[in-house]
Amino acid sequence: MSTMTSSTDPVLPAATAGTTIVGPFTVRWNEYGPPEAPLVLLLHGIYAGASSYEWRRLVPLLASDHRVRVPDLLGFGRSDRPDLEWTPEVLTGAVAAIIDDALDVDPDVLVVGSSLTGAHAVRALHGRSDPNLVLITPTGLGSAQAEPSGRVGRWLYSVGRHTPIGDALIYGLSSGPSIRWFQRNQTYRDPDVLNEAEVTETRRTARLANAKHAQLAFVANRLSLALEPDEVRALAPRVLWGSGQRLVDPSDPDRWRAAGAEVLVVLEGLPQVEDPEATRAFITADA
Repeated sequence: MSTMTSSTDPVLPAATAGTTIVGPFTVRWNEYGPPEAPLVLLLHGIYAGASSYEWRRLVPLLASDHRVRVPDLLGFGRSDRPDLEWTPEVLTGAVAAIIDDALDVDPDVLVVGSSLTGAHAVRALHGRSDPNLVLITPTGLGSAQAEPSGRVGRWLYSVGRHTPIGDALIYGLSSGPSIRWFQRNQTYRDPDVLNEAEVTETRRTARLANAKHAQLAFVANRLSLALEPDEVRALAPRVLWGSGQRLVDPSDPDRWRAAGAEVLVVLEGLPQVEDPEATRAFITADA
């Protein structure tokens, strides 16, 4: 896969807005593409400033012949951002509700989960028959983001939720210099992929009202999830592994293969941004 991509974000096609109810809260999503086409559900990763913007380069390619549903997860972006005790169970439940809603529309929906959300998608789909699941550099089987933090993480999270300490932490992580450093040094294989539009949107999303709550849970490692290999084996997902990320364990793809996943390792750190054309080909190969 090549790492060349335009520095300008593509123009998204016309969208239809919709919602999914998650308990007392509302998740908001956009759909793109022909309404009668096969449905693809894109679930973004979790990080400071996370939102459906992660899929901006992939959506136009998929929407030519797929119905593409792109939600902001609960706690992020345009969806409700509740002040609640975020736990792995809360996040898995929200992901499950989004997937269930999509399954009601198309029982053959293709679910695509990124990073930590991929692990929660595996847990949410466990026990379902013949799910169509693709994961992009997922967590859950390696050392990173597998076990929720202990006492220190709980303390950091509880202190940050309702004090200026939490606001300061999120503002620091979502500053322009912080975003630029992290994306160029940890996420992208090609640092020139990052543009100022991404910096601006990530900062804006991170600083929305009440957005700190889910983000603090992530930063304090309260949302991590340890999967059992049997959970993965039962679903047999296809995994696109971005080896260009500096924060992932290079041995993790072998763990996913050993658990029964089909794994393709690519050079990019975030292939849905750095090489969306090849990412589309991988996602839709068996669709």
